Amino acid sequence: GLLMSKWATVTGTTLRARPHAERATIVAQVQEDVWPHVIAGLRPVVHAVLPLDEAAEAHRLLASGEAFGKVLLTP
Repeated sequence: GLLMSKWATVTGTTLRARPHAERATIVAQVQEDVWPHVIAGLRPVVHAVLPLDEAAEAHRLLASGEAFGKVLLTP
């Protein structure tokens, strides 16, 4: 329920087709590089917060590629 309320996505993969040594390396890298961030709590990157009446500008930002992260609209 918590994941759904936050519109979060969980993506997974199997490593069965990879050699054991490669799988072990991937798992070690994930434990070292990813899990500390998960435990600390990931936060989305917000590029801009705009009022709803500036939705056209929000679309322009996204279409131009200027936005690095989320563009949020407020009421």
